[in-house]
Amino acid sequence: MEVFSSVLVNTFNLREEILGKVDLQKTVYFVKRLGAPVPFAFRWNVFGPYSYELAHYSNHLVIEGLLQYSGTYSINHELAKKYRSRLKPETTQRLKTFFEKVKQICDESSFDRVHFIECAASLDFIRSNVSRESKRKEKVFHLLEELKPEKREMFRGMREEAWRLLVDQNLAR
Repeated sequence: MEVFSSVLVNTFNLREEILGKVDLQKTVYFVKRLGAPVPFAFRWNVFGPYSYELAHYSNHLVIEGLLQYSGTYSINHELAKKYRSRLKPETTQRLKTFFEKVKQICDESSFDRVHFIECAASLDFIRSNVSRESKRKEKVFHLLEELKPEKREMFRGMREEAWRLLVDQNLAR
């Protein structure tokens, strides 16, 4: 797990702060999708892709002191010094570009960042786990509405931007 801990430290160096448990799950989901070594499997859950193993391990890291949690997550910089980056420079750059783009979209469109990354991760997970004929944008949007009816209106306003982000980052076509 030391490799993943170093990946997490690297992620915090790019993001600085992670805005709670949903944001942590979706951030690590995208870290994995963008090529970093993440040993956790993600399954569909109420908030989209979710890893029970990640939830357990992040609690362990809070107890250990590497992560600090008070509604948002931050990294203990002193303990983080022992972890050197194990990511290829191109993976680090891809992650940096992705998270900067998420921030830019949310700032420009006044989207809540946690809801936006949840929408994007949900779209990506659905698209990645359906049959070939169901991968079209309209079908994925429809499945998202069926799976998350309580967020239908909120996601309707951000799903096009989320889809465009996935396409721009070569996660969807």
